[in-house]
Amino acid sequence: MKLFSNYLQKPDNTSSEITNWQDNCINDSLLYSYRDTSYSRKTYPSNMHYHDYYEIIIIEEGDISYVCESSVYFPTPTDIVVIPPRKLHMSKINSDFTRYKRHVFYLYPDAFDNVAKDTLVSFMTTAQNGALFKFSTPDDKAECMNLLGKLKTVLNKKHGSIENALGYAYIIELFCLLNQRNVRTHNEIFELPQSILEIKSYLDENFAEISSVTEIAEHFFYSREYVSRLFKKHFDTTVIDYIHKRRISESQKLIANGSSVIDACYKVGFGSLSSFIRVFKEITDMKPSEYRSLTCGNTQTQK
Repeated sequence: MKLFSNYLQKPDNTSSEITNWQDNCINDSLLYSYRDTSYSRKTYPSNMHYHDYYEIIIIEEGDISYVCESSVYFPTPTDIVVIPPRKLHMSKINSDFTRYKRHVFYLYPDAFDNVAKDTLVSFMTTAQNGALFKFSTPDDKAECMNLLGKLKTVLNKKHGSIENALGYAYIIELFCLLNQRNVRTHNEIFELPQSILEIKSYLDENFAEISSVTEIAEHFFYSREYVSRLFKKHFDTTVIDYIHKRRISESQKLIANGSSVIDACYKVGFGSLSSFIRVFKEITDMKPSEYRSLTCGNTQTQK
């Protein structure tokens, strides 16, 4: 399928934390996964990342929060979290232990073009910076969970053309419901603290020019240690890792729009092509030339 991001990680199915984790490729632009996992604070796989497709999570159970760019979401059962493409985000455990059950959809906007172009994805494409959606009535919640139960059941059976077709039909019905009945709520959406927002905004605007954490600290008259500690607390990552992900995300956009690998490398702030290729592969699990071939249909190898 054409989901390029390396975040489609295969779990270790022998892990005692995983009760059920089943990925189902519905078509080239749509993947559905039901995941039932149990985590503690120590074992929760928190990871700031991005990908080039939409991610929709419908919560069934779990004390989990989501950070997407500048917002923090605290979803409850049947809530829908929408993460747009290329938005840096992560999830975090809020308690010492939680059983986390969720339905996850990875998709491009053309996932339903063969049945209803743009219509079924209109609710998610309006959420340009991420969103938390909540159903307005108990009946809508019940209908949503009923459809998800049917979807999970049919795709857990031995796969065949009938099961895949029925699963796709349930997904279409679910997305009709999401477009017709959900409403956005602000009650569980919070902004990150002003200090980290200011640093993040500075990084987002200047990622191609920034060379060190010390430079950021001096700009805000903070200590280097304070900036590093603040970033780790709210994003569970380092400042340099965040800058690298911003640079690689931007380079992917440039490459997809026709830039050469070399031009993209220097435009996003890397000082050498070798460093760019190394970091690109660490983040995306492929070389820039491979990504260019996939996105541009270019079969010519570039280094």
